[in-house]
Amino acid sequence: MYFVNLYLLRMFLIAAMLGLSACGGDLTDDLNPSDADLRPAVTTGTIGHQPGQVAADFSLRSSTDQTFQLSEHLATGSAPADAVVLYFTMWCPICLAHSDHMYNLVIPAFETRGTVVYALVDYVSGSVQGARASEMANGYAGSDFITLVDAQQGVMEQFNAAMGSVVVIDTNGTILMNEDYRNGDGLTNTLNDLLP
Repeated sequence: MYFVNLYLLRMFLIAAMLGLSACGGDLTDDLNPSDADLRPAVTTGTIGHQPGQVAADFSLRSSTDQTFQLSEHLATGSAPADAVVLYFTMWCPICLAHSDHMYNLVIPAFETRGTVVYALVDYVSGSVQGARASEMANGYAGSDFITLVDAQQGVMEQFNAAMGSVVVIDTNGTILMNEDYRNGDGLTNTLNDLLP
C-alpha cells in the first residue's frame, strides 16, 4: 500500500509539473499592475453598470424594514440627493476597514457639500433581521449609512459588483464610479468633482 501511495504521489507531481510548464513558462506575479481602466467603451446614457451609463431603478428593504428605491433619491424623486453611494459589504474585516474609512474620513469631508446618501449593500445576511443583526454587531446601527438587504443579490448582479465595490450615482441616475474601494481615493475624487 505504501508503494502504491508513493507511486500515485509521484504521478501527481509529474502531472502538475507538466501542467505548469504548459502555462507558457512565465509564472511570475505582476507586482506592478497597471491601474488603467480596461473596460470596453460604453454609449453614454444607456442603461448598465459602467461609468457613463444610467443605473436601472431598483428597490430593496433596509435593515429597519423600510423600502429604499433608487429613483426616490434622484432629481425627480421625493428625497433627491446629489449622489447615492453604494458600498457592497459582506461584513468581513476588509469590508469593515473600508466602511470605517468611509465613515470616519469620507463622510465628514462632504457633510456640508450637498446631499449624499450612503448605503451599505448587505448581500450575505439574507434577511432584514440578519442585516440588522450584522449592522448592530459592527456598530453601524443609527449611523449615516443606510443598510440595504440584497437577499437575492439582484442589485449586486445589476452593478456587476463584488465584495468592496463602491458605486456612485449622480442625481440624474448616471453612474460616475463603479470600482473597488481600495483606499477611498476614487470615491473622494468622484465626490470632489461632483459636489459644490
